[in-house]
Formats: sequence, structure tokens, C-alpha cells
Amino acid sequence: VCEMAEKGVKTITSVAVSSALPLIQKLEPQIALANTYACKGLDRIEEKLPILNQPTNQVVANARGAMNGAKDAVTTTVTGAKDSVASTITGVMDRTKGAVTGSVEKTKSVVNGSINTVLGSRMVQLVSSGVENALTRSELLVDQYLPLTEEELEKEAKKVEGFDPMQKPSYYIRLGSLSSKLRSRAYQQALSRVKEVKQRSQATISQLHSTVNLIEFARNNVHSANQKIQDAQDKLYLSWVEWKRNIGHDDTDESHCAEHIESRTLAIARNLTQQLQTTCHTLLCSVQGLPQNIQDQASHLGVMAGDIYSVFHNAASFQEVSEGLLTSSKGQLQKMKESLDDVMDYLVNNTPLNWL
Repeated sequence: VCEMAEKGVKTITSVAVSSALPLIQKLEPQIALANTYACKGLDRIEEKLPILNQPTNQVVANARGAMNGAKDAVTTTVTGAKDSVASTITGVMDRTKGAVTGSVEKTKSVVNGSINTVLGSRMVQLVSSGVENALTRSELLVDQYLPLTEEELEKEAKKVEGFDPMQKPSYYIRLGSLSSKLRSRAYQQALSRVKEVKQRSQATISQLHSTVNLIEFARNNVHSANQKIQDAQDKLYLSWVEWKRNIGHDDTDESHCAEHIESRTLAIARNLTQQLQTTCHTLLCSVQGLPQNIQDQASHLGVMAGDIYSVFHNAASFQEVSEGLLTSSKGQLQKMKESLDDVMDYLVNNTPLNWL
């Protein structure tokens, strides 16, 4: 079998060679010419690119050297450009800074000169003089209408004792001191007036309470022994005389009879209740803006004062004032005293921002 296959292959090869030989012989000149041109082209390429004939190690070394050289050249160029730009910018900044500094100094000089010129002008001097006079006048008015407090008097006394002359403070310090002094003295004066109102109100309530007790005593003992009646009349008369003296009248020659004493005592009661009403109304107006419970107490004081006034308003004699009215009046007077204490204590012990 192998021999037969080998013979078959040889036969096919012989046939193929014999068939292709005429074609090869015909194209041989053209193939030789093409080969010649190809060899010449390769020679020229080798001349222009000698790297083709160099070993691999040499090619790599040459390439690495070329890269390093290019890198150094680029680095040198960039560094030089950077230094040049930095130098240029520094120079520009220095020149700009110098120009700006010079401009600022010139501007400051011009502004200072302008300010000095304005301050030295006659108009500004007149205004300054007017402000000085107004400030001095204001200080005098504050001292006149709002006298020195005890604390300020003590400080002034210490200054006089030590005799430490001080330089006159500036306008702004005087203005701030005037504002602070005005607030402090106004507060102290208002506080003093509140205390006076409290004292007067308490005195009025106490006197009215005593008057009601005397009326009650005289009314309950009108049919008793003559000695008790005389004692009641004497007490009422002394109360009348004291009240007249307190309001600026000292009429000691007035009648001492019972009818006159009753009418005078009722007049005292009416007058005292009117004073109490006025005080309560003033107090109610003064507590606007304070906590609601304080306003309610002040309003209730006015209502109770009106109730007590109505008891004595139309009474012509003690018998027209019932015992129940006298008892309720004494209870209301006690409540008024307590409420008045609460309201006044709040005003005295808390900073009065709204009512001052």
C-alpha cells in the first residue's frame, strides 16, 4: 500500500513540475529584475537607517540617551521660563506695591489736610461752640431739676476733701455721662415719689380706718351713758382738729356740738376717700405695661376706694351709715392696705422700664 501511495505522489509531482516549468521559464527575467530593485531599495534603507544593522542593546542604549537629553532640554527650558515669569511678576508686584503705598500716603495726607481745614473753619468752630453750650446747659438743667442722689453727694464730698483736680472730659464722655446721669437720677426720683405715695396712701388708709372706728363707736353708743357720748365726741373733735391742721387750717374756735362734729367727721371720711380714689387712679395709670396681676390689683384698689366713698357720699349723720357698711368698709380698707403694699413693693424692688 505504501509503495503504491509513494508512486502516486511522485507521479503527481512530476506532472506539476512539468506543467509549471514553461511558466517559470517565461517569468524568470521579470522575477530577477524585481529582486534586483528590492535589493537596491534595502541597501538605501540601510544607509539612511543604520540602526537596522545595529545590535538590540546598542539601539536601546541610544534611545535611552536621546530621551534623557530631550528631558534635560525640556527641563532647562521650563525652569528658565518659570524663573523669568517669577522675576517679572515680582518686579510688577514691587512696582505696584510702591505705587499703591505712595497713593495711600498721598490720600491720607490730602484727607488729613482737608479735615484740619474743615475743623479750622469758622462754621465748624461755631457749631462746636454751640454744642458745648448746649451740653453745659443740659448738665445744669439736669442738676437743677434732678438733684444729686445721696451716692453722688458722697462722691462729690470725697472729691472736695481730696482736692484732686481732673482734666475736663471730652465731649463724648460728657454726653455719655449726661445720659447715664439722667436715667439714674430720674429713676431715683421716681422711686422716691413712689415711696412718698406709699406713705401717704398708708397714712390715708390708717386715718380713714380710725375715722370709721370713731363713727362706729359713736353710732353704737348714741343711746348710752352721757360719759361715753362725750368721750366719742371728744375723740371725733380731736380727729377733726388734727385733720384741719394737716391741710393747713387751724380753727380752734369752731363749735364743739354733736351735730357739727358728726358733719365734720363725715366730711373727713368723704375727703379721705376722695384722696384714696385719686391715689388709686394715679397708681392705675402708672402701672400700665407691668404684669397683669399688678394691674389687676391696682384696678381693684380703685373699685374698693369707690365703694368706700359711696358709703359716706350722701350720709348726713352717723345713723344713715349702717353697721354692715361700716364693717365692710373696714374690711375693704384692710384689703386695700395689703394690695397697696404688694403693688408698691413691686414698683420699688423691680426695674421700672415702662412706668418710669
